[in-house]
Amino acid sequence: MSGRETQTRIAVHALCAAAMTLAVLMVASPSSAATTHVQASSATRQTRCESPGKVYTQKVFVKHKGKARIDSIPLFLVCQPNGNVAIVDHEGKSYQDLDDFRANNEILSEDDEITLPRDFPSVDTSRDRELMTVSGKTNSIASWVWWLTGGIAVVVVTSGGGALWLRARRRSARALTSDDVTATPSAASERVDE
Repeated sequence: MSGRETQTRIAVHALCAAAMTLAVLMVASPSSAATTHVQASSATRQTRCESPGKVYTQKVFVKHKGKARIDSIPLFLVCQPNGNVAIVDHEGKSYQDLDDFRANNEILSEDDEITLPRDFPSVDTSRDRELMTVSGKTNSIASWVWWLTGGIAVVVVTSGGGALWLRARRRSARALTSDDVTATPSAASERVDE
């Protein structure tokens, strides 16, 4: 294998390794919803219900930053025909689970804290419930920062690999040109004489 092929092969392997590392980091990175409060991780699973069409009301306590009083807002838990529980806010917007609600609701801010049952949105009311407190809205900017950083990394890796490939190609072209000149000295002297 020639030097050019070796350099090209190394550049391709480096690019593939960098792309795979970036893909693993992006897939394995925790979402902003999961990093805000570890307690909310139990709410990411879809809750099941037995009575399709039935609607439950769940009061959620809200503590606004800078205010002493605690408010409550109703969230409606709707048992869908497929057996999953959907969350509907008082404005009529629907969410799949707590993480979806925290990421996409427009009624709370990131500074608000909500207190709700740990098994939310469970519709089982037969037992005492343990409460948890989480932020009312997850930081949507954090997810954009992650994707922007990943995009910049892809551009840097791609352009760096392209630069390595171009450098290897130019070096091999120079090596071929210098080999042609040294291989036929009479041809080079004829050019000088003309």
